[in-house]
Amino acid sequence: MSSKEQKFTASRVRSSYLSVVVSMTLVLFVLGLLGTLVLSASDLSKAVRENFTFTLVLEESIPEADLKTLLKTQQLAPYAKSAQLVTKEAAAESLEAALGEDFVDFLGYNPLSNTIDINLQANVVAAGDLDALKAQMMEEEYVKDVLYDRDLVALVNDNIEKISFVLLGASAVLLAIALALINSSIRLTIYSKRFLLKTMQLVGATSTFIRRPYIINALLLGTVSTALSLGLLAGTGYLSAAYFPGLEQLFAVEVLVSVGAALLAIGLVVPGVSTAFAIRRYLKLRTNELYF
Repeated sequence: MSSKEQKFTASRVRSSYLSVVVSMTLVLFVLGLLGTLVLSASDLSKAVRENFTFTLVLEESIPEADLKTLLKTQQLAPYAKSAQLVTKEAAAESLEAALGEDFVDFLGYNPLSNTIDINLQANVVAAGDLDALKAQMMEEEYVKDVLYDRDLVALVNDNIEKISFVLLGASAVLLAIALALINSSIRLTIYSKRFLLKTMQLVGATSTFIRRPYIINALLLGTVSTALSLGLLAGTGYLSAAYFPGLEQLFAVEVLVSVGAALLAIGLVVPGVSTAFAIRRYLKLRTNELYF
C-alpha cells in the first residue's frame, strides 16, 4: 500500500472514530442530563415534603418539666425530622412584625399559645395518612390541637407522583434511544471493516484474536465519550449555578457521581457488547455475502 493510500486509510479511520465519539458523547450527555434531573427531583421532593410543619398547640397549664419532656419526645420520634419549641412570646413577636402593630398592648394580654413545630420525615408525608398521626398526637397530655394543611399535603403528593412518573417514563424512552444510537454507531464502524475482518479470518486468525483489539478500542471510545459527556454535564451545572443560582442543587456532587457511574457503565457495556456481536455476525458470513 502506497504512502498516499495509508494516509487516506488512516484519515478515514480517525474520521470514523471521531464520529462515534461525538455521537456517543452527545447521547450520553442528554441521558446524563435527564438522569441528573431524575435524581435531583427525588432529593427536591424529599426536601419539599420535609418542609411541611405539624404544629402542636399546647395547653397553657403545661408544666415546664412536661414541656421539655414532650419536646424531647417529639425530637426523637421516628416520624419527625426535627421539632422546635415556639414560645407564645416568640410567636407574638413574629405576628407583631407581620402585622406592623403591637396587638398584645392593644388586647392587654397575649392570646397565643406555646407550640411545638414538627417537620415530618418525607416518607411520612408521602404516605398521606396524616390524620392518623394527628389523632395519635391529640392523645398526648397537654396537647389541645394539631394544625397542618391537609389540602396542600395532598396537592403536593399528587404533583410529585405525576412529575416522577413523567421523568421515569422519559428516562426509559431516552435510554432505549441511547442504546439504539450507540449500537448503530458501533455497528456502522464495524461494517466499514468487514472485509478486513474476513481477510484476517481467511489467513487463519481466531475469532478471539480478531475481536480483542476491536473490543478494546470500543471500550476506549466509550471511556472517552463518557469523560466528555461528564465534562459537558459539569459545565452545564457550572453555567446553571452562575446564571441561575437556584439550580446549583440540581448538580450536587453526589448526583454527578451517581450519574457518572451509570454513564460509564453504559459507555463501556453497550459499545463492547455491540462490537462483539457485530464482529461475530460478519465472521459468520460468506465472502460474497459481505457485498450486500
